Amino acid sequence: MTLCNPKIWLERAQREKFAVGAFNANTLEQIQAIVLAAQAENAPVMVQISHRALQYLGNGNEMLGLEYGAAVGKVAAQSVSVPIALHLDHANEDEVRQAISLGFTSVMFDGSLLPLAENVETARRLSVEACAADVCLEAELGKVPKPGVSDDSEALTDPAEVAAFVAKTRINLLAVALGSVHGVTEKHVSIDRERLKAIRALVSVPLVLHGSSGVNDDEIAEGIQLGLCKVNVATQINKVFTAGARSALEHDSGMVDPRKFLGPARSAMIEAVRERIRFFGSSGKAA
Repeated sequence: MTLCNPKIWLERAQREKFAVGAFNANTLEQIQAIVLAAQAENAPVMVQISHRALQYLGNGNEMLGLEYGAAVGKVAAQSVSVPIALHLDHANEDEVRQAISLGFTSVMFDGSLLPLAENVETARRLSVEACAADVCLEAELGKVPKPGVSDDSEALTDPAEVAAFVAKTRINLLAVALGSVHGVTEKHVSIDRERLKAIRALVSVPLVLHGSSGVNDDEIAEGIQLGLCKVNVATQINKVFTAGARSALEHDSGMVDPRKFLGPARSAMIEAVRERIRFFGSSGKAA
């Protein structure tokens, strides 16, 4: 299939109380693993390319990284028969515009470190442009901490600010800060479900959980029932991918062919993504 705007799947997820998995990718093999897992589960998925992934793909040149991501994402979507969205994760204003021009079907403007008024105004401008291009726009209210980018302090989403933020920006997706943290390698984090309930009662826009890799699974499951429609996964699948490569290399210390360790890494990640798709309840929802 060609790349799709995920808005209709996310609205369906909201109605039927499941979540669409949004999986971060840094390499060709990881993009392949995500779409192959989606095909195996007959599920819609979002392939996410983050700001730091852009830097890696472009060898320090984010705009070149966007071109690589767009080209590979389009081919990956065409290789399967299930709906695939290509999503730019945690991007600035210039990157969002470039991604839209290159064919990304979903973008996140991350204004969480900006003053609220500037976050609102920039998201509003980008929302108009994204809508005109049939691209889904996500923005964040509050701050989910990012290792190496922001400190460990939490600025949880204030329910009192949510309705005005959504009304003024007209975004398609709202990323909410509920206590999760990016880059956590073990599941031990709790999220504020009462805050989530309050937010859900005030707005109907689909809600997004960032930093799910560190959140306890029972709380993710409850969060989906309370209105989380898009769940982002990065560290959890990176761990599996790396472990698959490490195991292959440890098994043969003389290995020099990268296909012989990247192939097992890809296979391991396929299974990890399939497990998350089933857990989120989106398996079989591609129809």
